[in-house]
Amino acid sequence: MTREQLIRQLEQEYAVRREDNLSVYDQRVNAACEQCEGLRQLLDARRAALMNGLRSALYPATKNPEANAALPRTLNDLNRQIAQTLTAGGLTAEALAPVYTCPVCKDEGHLYNPTRRMCECFESELNRRMLVELGLKPTQTFEAFREDCFSDEPVVGRLSQRVQMRLNRGVCERYADQYPETDVRDLLLTGRSGLGKTYLMQAIAHRITERGYGVQYVSAYRLFERMRKAYFENNGESVQLWMEAPLLLIDDLGTEPLMENITVTQFFNLLNERQNAGRHTVLSTNLSLSELKTRYTERVASRLMDESKCRIVKFIGEDIRATFTRPDADAPSKGAAV
Repeated sequence: MTREQLIRQLEQEYAVRREDNLSVYDQRVNAACEQCEGLRQLLDARRAALMNGLRSALYPATKNPEANAALPRTLNDLNRQIAQTLTAGGLTAEALAPVYTCPVCKDEGHLYNPTRRMCECFESELNRRMLVELGLKPTQTFEAFREDCFSDEPVVGRLSQRVQMRLNRGVCERYADQYPETDVRDLLLTGRSGLGKTYLMQAIAHRITERGYGVQYVSAYRLFERMRKAYFENNGESVQLWMEAPLLLIDDLGTEPLMENITVTQFFNLLNERQNAGRHTVLSTNLSLSELKTRYTERVASRLMDESKCRIVKFIGEDIRATFTRPDADAPSKGAAV
């Protein structure tokens, strides 16, 4: 589902929730009226006073500013009598309290002060469903990132893997926080398997989704398979979601089967159209830059190596998944960057 479809689905669920809670409230009021003699008549009198006051305000028969002058006094008197009746019946005012799952938005899902915006309860559930829809792991976040998973031994002629990952994490987090006003539109995460590329890519998706933006996340295998099928079926609509997504994340580029004159051309068209339209794309690959050029041709590589449009983030060091499978290694804790 798209973000808009999930919002509509949630709004429908909130409407059902309001109906369910209203039913629970009615049951609570009926039980209180059975227990407290005279309560029903007082509640009916209060409702009638409020409705009459509302009608007088909206449809005044005469221009009489004093028409509702006595209403506050009437309501105060009725409220006092209702409270006394509840107490006499062994109940408190909570017996007549409205039933809300979220008392902040009163199960509307939105607040209106000063303008319409999502309630935190609605936004949190929407983000959770977006992440589920994208197939992202709940632990792959910047907050759960553990740099101590990586070696602090210097790599020959370079920084240690731990320092490099700290820098890479900074680049990716700034990109997620600045989106959509990023320094460059695209990121290319390169390096061998097990170095944390997928983790940081998913952390980007988490952060941007939490900020209220739509994201599409797809493996290169699934993307290329869909593009190949779209070509043979002459059905471009099946890839429009990825073509038009404001932010597209493509994971594991280089692991998919290729048909050079079909899928490579389709991939070039995807990148070219997205860059021309100013849309953001993040890719991860186990291939080196020279391998990318060989596999996808110079035309595709040029789109990924244009520094004005794409930043290359290099990952170095040892596969930490192999490290933690050694008998003498400590297992990573939940949320580790693996």
